[in-house]
Amino acid sequence: MSAEATVIAVAAAIYLVDCVVLLERGQALWTRSGLQFGSLHYQVRGRAVAVLNPLTPFLAAFRTLPLFSSASAVEPDDAARALAPISALGGIQLLLILAALPYCLYQAPGWPFFAALAAAYLNAIVLSVLIWRRLRGAGIAARPIASLAFGWLVCPPLSINALRKAALSFDVAMDAREAIGRLPEREQEHARGELAAQAAEAMQELEEGDAQRQRLAHLRVQLTAEASHERI
Repeated sequence: MSAEATVIAVAAAIYLVDCVVLLERGQALWTRSGLQFGSLHYQVRGRAVAVLNPLTPFLAAFRTLPLFSSASAVEPDDAARALAPISALGGIQLLLILAALPYCLYQAPGWPFFAALAAAYLNAIVLSVLIWRRLRGAGIAARPIASLAFGWLVCPPLSINALRKAALSFDVAMDAREAIGRLPEREQEHARGELAAQAAEAMQELEEGDAQRQRLAHLRVQLTAEASHERI
């Protein structure tokens, strides 16, 4: 493998690894277009593995509250509105780093490559500043953005996920069950089934008689009853 191909492969691998998100059992990734639960079978440190869509870094994904946890101060609609105006910059960063830079590396290794690299760094800086300002303007804590932005500038492939990682730096004020209610009716039954499966998996990890296990069992009964009611 040539040096150029190795650099491109490493950049793509870094980006794909950065798309991996760890979720508590029953937690979900929420976007305005859908809901995603972690895998039932793959865990890291007891948390379910979920993967952000590598083709949509311009769509902010928010992490719902873990089940039975206290409410967050961040309303999901407020967070979505805060980040929506800068979503296009995430798509631009994907094209710059995984399309323009590889093309220039092979076809125009001189000043066009350095121009594309400079554009990627500039876009990462603009993303960092705008994310910080938009979150601050919406009353959302922007402190984590400083450390995230440092990583985006040190390792440019990480900046592709800037919008989504900023959105994942806080939980929104709803749990997965509430998020299901925001889905189109045709998708709600499937989502309830996924949440019930997550609850069942979590129950297996708890001792018999554990209060959390009983709450999860009650949730499964409720989800099953709601699914049955929809089918009637």
